[in-house]
Amino acid sequence: MTESESHQYFSAHCFNEVWRLLEIPQRSEEESLLMRDAAHASLYHWKQREDCQPQNLSIGLWALARVYAVLEKGEEAMQYASACIELSETEDLAPFYLGYAFEAAARAAQSAGNTRERDEHLKKATQLLALVESEEERSMLEADLVDLKTQR
Repeated sequence: MTESESHQYFSAHCFNEVWRLLEIPQRSEEESLLMRDAAHASLYHWKQREDCQPQNLSIGLWALARVYAVLEKGEEAMQYASACIELSETEDLAPFYLGYAFEAAARAAQSAGNTRERDEHLKKATQLLALVESEEERSMLEADLVDLKTQR
């Protein structure tokens, strides 16, 4: 396997591992740390890929924000969510990516106990939802926003 192939494999493999671990209802401390490390590794490997696009970085930053929010590390979650918003706005990414950036910020604020900030980010994500053209992408974002709203 070439170095390029390794980065391609591990960027996806680590991201999929994050999703597998996120779906475990009662993670052990070891699983939680593994989830965090896999999210960092996925973004690292994406950054090494020649075909890396801004939307790949946006997804990687979103994943880190989500992981830290789930781990109730609000400050870290907000750092990655803010970086995701900045990247998504600077690169003028589609509403789907920017919507998820604000979804990440809402989760980060919620994990930090800041309901006012959560509601502000949730409102922005909901406004962007209306601009998502793909039905599949709109359904994904909508499901995560509904999930977030029910966690209040």
